Amino acid sequence: MRTFSTPTRLAVALVVLALGLWGALFVTRPAAAGAATKTGADKLALTWIDGGRQLQVDGYAYRPKAVVNVRLGDSPLQQARSDESGRVQVTVPQELVAAGQSGASIIVTGRSVSGASRVLISAVPPRAAARGPVDALPWSIAALAVAVLALGALHRVRSRRTPAPVAAPAGYLSRHRAA
Repeated sequence: MRTFSTPTRLAVALVVLALGLWGALFVTRPAAAGAATKTGADKLALTWIDGGRQLQVDGYAYRPKAVVNVRLGDSPLQQARSDESGRVQVTVPQELVAAGQSGASIIVTGRSVSGASRVLISAVPPRAAARGPVDALPWSIAALAVAVLALGALHRVRSRRTPAPVAAPAGYLSRHRAA
């Protein structure tokens, strides 16, 4: 087994450490704009999906299998039915939300489990304006891997070349000279 010199081991350790720190910084993806961090009974979660083309509306704690009205401001968007657990999930196309833009109210009205009227209101969240560093992460990792492989191949090719002739020890030629 070949042993590597101390500078080589140090360089590899620094590269691995840098990759670990870089990965730890950029792998954690921030929450989507307007996404609810928890799904409590009094939450109305609005999230942009499909690259900002649709708005997903999630309401909770409605009467199971009941009809729920979804409105954008004062104009009705659509009616939906809640599932067995009382969750309402509606996907609204961008064209319908475009009139309301960011900050417009989404209102979900229906009946709670006890039969009382339940109204949840939230504002339309802004869409992401630009791509972030997480979007470039897979490409940058691939580029880094290709660079490491190329450098490894170059080092291997250079180390296979015939080594330079070793100089004779001092005094060797004077004692063993051909006559």
